[in-house]
Amino acid sequence: MANSGIISGSPGEIRTPVGGSKARASCPTTAMGADFGLFSESVNKGRLKSLENTVAKFSEYCSVDERLEIRVCKDYKNIALRFLRFSNGEINRETIRAYLSSYLSKAPKTYNNQLCALRAFIERFLRRPELMEGFKKAHENSNHEIVLPNREQLKKGFEGLATDKERAIYLFYATTGLRHTEGLRLDRFEDIDFGLRVVKSKHDTRTKKAGITFYNEECETWLSKYLASRQDSNERLFRIGYREFIRIWRKASEASGTKITPQIMRKWHSTELGELLVPDRYVDIFQGRAPKSVIAKFYTGKELERLKRIYDKAGLKVLS
Repeated sequence: MANSGIISGSPGEIRTPVGGSKARASCPTTAMGADFGLFSESVNKGRLKSLENTVAKFSEYCSVDERLEIRVCKDYKNIALRFLRFSNGEINRETIRAYLSSYLSKAPKTYNNQLCALRAFIERFLRRPELMEGFKKAHENSNHEIVLPNREQLKKGFEGLATDKERAIYLFYATTGLRHTEGLRLDRFEDIDFGLRVVKSKHDTRTKKAGITFYNEECETWLSKYLASRQDSNERLFRIGYREFIRIWRKASEASGTKITPQIMRKWHSTELGELLVPDRYVDIFQGRAPKSVIAKFYTGKELERLKRIYDKAGLKVLS
């Protein structure tokens, strides 16, 4: 393998041996640029600790310089560390290609997540765009990949859950169409109008916006039971850890005989509303795809009431 991209040398320098021969002239780097002396062809325990420190600086760069969400920063940090362990700290086009090749059998979205993280780490943080040049994202055909459950499978998934909280969460995602992070961040005192059954998520990132959505009477029954059982004053609508949350969907999938996740529920919600003849422009509002200026018009007053009438008239049901 040609050492066309080993990053080494003293801090603030990049030395790139070409074809295993002479090194190219060093070039200065700036700001969050990593301690490039940390990378070598083999990684012992001390080096691994150094690599982890550098990746921690990368995580800080993602948070401060790129203003990414906490969850994205954590994911990118883990992917960068996984890549460095895979490549033994050697960064060149061959190790990048080999690492990405190990994800070719995975879902396109998984491959693309790896690629986006490496672009942030190598292209922007380490300031080596030429090493990432030519690597393209995989095509994501979400309509083809996601198999939607039918009504009977959804009912079996629900019946496979044991507690009021599990069933409330299950129906809440099915009837609101929220992204999984949106639902977990909701403030029960500020983001929910229980009288109208309306949800006003504050989710707002570069690529994803919040919408205005509703939950149905089936969900209301179980949500009320769950909230009535709580003895705390925590503002979170759902007090649940990540592992417990994932366990809900695993149990529902096993009971139903098909895969059920928040993402699949969101797709089912969109498809079902379309089949119930809800116009696309309103489905986009419910799912947070409409422009902010459009969504803002429906936050209060008569427009909000009109939005609720449209949702209620559709008669979205999960269990019947």
